[in-house]
Amino acid sequence: MDKYEELIAVFSETLEQSRDYHIAYMYQVGYVSVLGLYERDSTQNNSMKIDEVFHSPEEMADSLLRNWRWQWFYKNRKLLGCQDFENICNLDNKIPDLLEEEYRQSIQILQNKIHIALQVEN
Repeated sequence: MDKYEELIAVFSETLEQSRDYHIAYMYQVGYVSVLGLYERDSTQNNSMKIDEVFHSPEEMADSLLRNWRWQWFYKNRKLLGCQDFENICNLDNKIPDLLEEEYRQSIQILQNKIHIALQVEN
């Protein structure tokens, strides 16, 4: 597997749970993030758009980690209050004590897996 595929494997559970964030490979473009609802039974998905074209595995890792943060935020929104974030990375500084240990451990595990994935030789 190459670095991109390794990163997809690291975040496979998060990607499966995500309703509106997807990773796709486009011929002659490379890996991209696609936003919008995808319906498997539909022949047309007009609400989808390409959000980012990844020029490096590091860019993809940053995007996948941002998506993980959004997923975590939505799962724990009631405990966090109803605030929203212009930049989801600000979430790191707003975790209540009740959730901080779980959040920090989860993100540390992902960051370690990302580091390992980015070390893979093509």
